[in-house]
Amino acid sequence: MSAPDNTSTPASTPASAGPDLFDPASYEPGSSVGYLLARAKNLLSLGIEQEVSGLDITHTQASCLMMLSTGSARTVTDLGRGLNTDAGSITRLLSRLEKRGLIVRTRRDDDRRVVDLSLTAEGEAIVAKLPAVFCNVMRRHFVGFSQAEIDVLRGMLHRVIDNGGGQAIGACWTDRDGG
Repeated sequence: MSAPDNTSTPASTPASAGPDLFDPASYEPGSSVGYLLARAKNLLSLGIEQEVSGLDITHTQASCLMMLSTGSARTVTDLGRGLNTDAGSITRLLSRLEKRGLIVRTRRDDDRRVVDLSLTAEGEAIVAKLPAVFCNVMRRHFVGFSQAEIDVLRGMLHRVIDNGGGQAIGACWTDRDGG
């Protein structure tokens, strides 16, 4: 019996007719596309965290409020998926937002296990300020970019998301043409 062929492409790797764009032999952590995406995301997140501190909320709380506002999340489960975190963390997050009077939790009459979430007037007032915060952060990080470059980047990021399974995980509150 012969040894298994360990040079074959893993089942999770899509077949490609062209060269391997991500060859482990030439992998450099500091210039890896994944690393650079993560680094950019972290810098944007830090910028938002700093900006929303003036509203006395965190970036995660801002994201939660925005998702509730746009209807992309209505339950703890929706938020967990959208924020890529566990139900326990979401429950603690919601407790803080509820204590501040920014959201209301309501159990469904037809299924007491499901808790619907909605914004209060105070929550809506904060949400009204968030687009300006997000845009200010983006403006700072995209200095020197043209609209065409931003459109190309947006298109490429959508392709990466689509290749990874679309919006099944971490659904965003913006449509494909905005933000």
